[in-house]
Amino acid sequence: MTVRFTWADFEKLSEYIYRKTGIHLDEEKHFKKIEKLLSEKSEELRISSFRQYFTKLRFEDDSGDLFQELANAITVNETYFFRENHQFETLANTVLKEVAARVPKHRPIRILSAPSSTGEEPYSIAIHILEEGSVVAERDIEIVGIDIDSTVINKGKEGLYTPRSVHAIPPNLVEKYFYKKGMYYALSDDIKGAIHLQVANVFDKEQMRKLGKFDIIFSRNMLIYFDEASQKEVAMMFYSMLNPGGFVFLGHAEHMSRIVSVFKPLKFGPTLTYQK
Repeated sequence: MTVRFTWADFEKLSEYIYRKTGIHLDEEKHFKKIEKLLSEKSEELRISSFRQYFTKLRFEDDSGDLFQELANAITVNETYFFRENHQFETLANTVLKEVAARVPKHRPIRILSAPSSTGEEPYSIAIHILEEGSVVAERDIEIVGIDIDSTVINKGKEGLYTPRSVHAIPPNLVEKYFYKKGMYYALSDDIKGAIHLQVANVFDKEQMRKLGKFDIIFSRNMLIYFDEASQKEVAMMFYSMLNPGGFVFLGHAEHMSRIVSVFKPLKFGPTLTYQK
């Protein structure tokens, strides 16, 4: 069944999504995706109008499944292993050692990847830390990856990647940490077991609070999708989640100093970081 979806409906849904996620929908990019989702869900939900869908989404979605399907439909997940690799090298060779010298030895060093997409970023972090070797030999390290899209989280847990996803990894490391599985590269169970991936919305304060405190946060190429108010909200949330002296890594097109002034910019070679 085709559900009629108008531009006015799109604007109403866009406002709701913005309040929930901080994401601004683009008409050209998202209108057809949402229209398709409504048509696909119409028989299952027994709806014939956008109003019926919106009512279910707002007032009857006790499980959160409807909102999760909507979030999955609108998010963009484009990444690969070792992307902006200098940041991972800076983490493993410089920042992690500085954090290890400050963090009490009785507690683990905690790293957050937000958003983690299909896992390439947190797994890249783990590989670099293992290759550096000295810190992980002496300290427990916890790596958590979160994303609002449950589909990509499940793919990350599965750990199967295309040749494009691994193209930037040196061949010796591909051989060391992956094995061929048909047309895909399967990540070793040791690496998969070292990362905790879960669904979370950075605008859900309760979800983020439950994640606990971190020493390092990677959040690359997420803030560019938010407006100024949402960027500030997320930046201050990261600040509250960091332990004293903790670091934030952003994407190359993102600049924390233009958003909030509470972080101290620090540059290590080509890598700009932000410290609490």
